[in-house]
Amino acid sequence: MTIKIDSKFYFLFLFLLVFTNFYAQKKIKVHKVSGISISRDKTPLKALEEAIKDAQINALRKAGVTEQVSVSTMLFNESNGETIKNYFNEISNIELQANIVTEKVYPEVRKFDENGNMVVSVDIDATIFKYNTKKDPLLFFKVNDLKDVYYENDLISFSFIPSLDGYLKIFVINKNETFLLYPFENKNQDYLSDSKNKLFRKNEKVFFPIHDAYKPGYSIELNNKEIAESSVLIFVFTKKNIPFIDDKVNVKTILNWIYNIPIDERKLLFKNLLLKHLN
Repeated sequence: MTIKIDSKFYFLFLFLLVFTNFYAQKKIKVHKVSGISISRDKTPLKALEEAIKDAQINALRKAGVTEQVSVSTMLFNESNGETIKNYFNEISNIELQANIVTEKVYPEVRKFDENGNMVVSVDIDATIFKYNTKKDPLLFFKVNDLKDVYYENDLISFSFIPSLDGYLKIFVINKNETFLLYPFENKNQDYLSDSKNKLFRKNEKVFFPIHDAYKPGYSIELNNKEIAESSVLIFVFTKKNIPFIDDKVNVKTILNWIYNIPIDERKLLFKNLLLKHLN
C-alpha cells in the first residue's frame, strides 16, 4: 500500500468557525447562493477565493446561522500554460456547532466597475449541518512522530493515544485518489486488511502501521520527478464504531459521513504532509 501524492492538484481547505446555539440538529441544503469580491490589487484567484468565502457565509446565514461566522481559507492553485484549474474540496472544522460542505461551485463572473475595481461573483450549492450539542472536552487524542516533511524512500509511521475508549478512521487525500488508510481494506486479499472493529483504549499508545504487512511504515511514491508533493491525512476518532460504507471515497462523502456524527461523539485532526526528492 502506498501513499500517492501529486502537487499538480491543489485543494481549497475551508476552516469554518461558527459560534451559535441551536435547538435541533438539522441538515439543510441551499442552492445557488451568491458571493462577491471587489478588489483592485488581488489576483483573480485570490478574488475568487474571497467570493467563495463570502458565498459560504451567506449560505450559513440563509440556513439560519445568524451569529458571528468567520471563515479562514488556504487556497492553492494549479497553473498549466494558459489554463488555470481550481479544485475546491472543502474540509471544515467540525469542532463547533455548525459545518458547511460546498457541493458545487458554479463558474465565476468577472467584470470591472466604474472605479477600476475587479468584481468577481460566484454561486455555490451547499449543505449545512446544525447541531444541538457541544463538543466533549474530554474527547481528544495525540498523534506523535508524524513529520511535516518526508523524503522519497522514507517510511511513514506514528503513534496514537486517545483520551477515551473509541474507534479510529484515517483518510488520505491526494491528487491521484482519496482513500481510507485505516482500517485499510484489501478486497482481493482479505488477509492484508486491517481489523474494522479495533477498540482503542483510553491512554493506551498504539503504533502505526498496526498490520504486520505494512510495518515498519507506510511506503511513499512520488509521482512528479521535479517538485515537492503534498497530501493531507484526516484522523477521525469516534466514541462509537461508525463504519464508513460509501463506495465512493472522496472529500464530499468523507465530510458528509463526519458531519452526520454528533459533534460530542467525534474528534478529528488534519495533518499536512510534504514529500520531497532526495536531490
